Amino acid sequence: MGEVSNNTLQAVMFDYLQSQKSGTVAESENAMGLLLRWFGEDRDITELSPVQIEEYCSSINDNNVDSSATMKSLKKFFSTLYKNEIITLDLSRYIKIRKRKTTIASTGQGHEEQFDMLTQEGWNKLEQEVEDLRLRREDIAEDIRKAAATGDFSENAPLDAAREAQGKNEGRIREIEETLKKSRVMDSKSIKRRGKSAAFVGSTIVIKNRTTNKQNSYMLVESSESNPKEGKLSIQSPIGRAIYGMPAGSEVEIQLPNGEANLFYLSSIK
Repeated sequence: MGEVSNNTLQAVMFDYLQSQKSGTVAESENAMGLLLRWFGEDRDITELSPVQIEEYCSSINDNNVDSSATMKSLKKFFSTLYKNEIITLDLSRYIKIRKRKTTIASTGQGHEEQFDMLTQEGWNKLEQEVEDLRLRREDIAEDIRKAAATGDFSENAPLDAAREAQGKNEGRIREIEETLKKSRVMDSKSIKRRGKSAAFVGSTIVIKNRTTNKQNSYMLVESSESNPKEGKLSIQSPIGRAIYGMPAGSEVEIQLPNGEANLFYLSSIK
């Protein structure tokens, strides 16, 4: 897929369809037509946000008995645009294919995994934490052996405490292992290339509360790295969800945990 003359949805789609193999054009044209009617042919494709894509997909899923073919075509479309640097955010990640109920066992073919993105610092911290927890296993096991050596299991507070510590330790190990399994490190090149165009994981943002006039700087991270005191804001937080995928200069109204609705201004993205 080559460079396009402009970023309108119609121009980008035309260039994309021209690059497709003849056997897949008809299926792609159907999906592209639906997308074009929804957003309009003159829409700047670089301004589409994850929220808008999710809303569109929700509409298709609700009105199409079998939308899987359409969604697969759209995922391929946006993935290609991202790989060719026509868009700076991989919008294919926000296209969800609704699974149909079936009794047939899945073969796993065509399955595309979705990963959370962690900063290198966040990944390293989790790896270090899980290593420390694994080393604690022997110490906890020794505590259990000592407490059990008394032979009294009816009211043995030290034994109960040691077993509780073991349960918490193993639970945290499993939690971190699962997080690392479903995550990937966001490389610095991707952050540098995409970071200033929209707010996403790895972006450093400056937001101003229009209601209180307070301004704060945060790095957007996955929930596993969240630590507001260290300036790390989860994309699953109320503010994070509202500004994710939005360009600098955007204003969003956010319902805070205390019930108040405040207006926030996204001043800059680095």
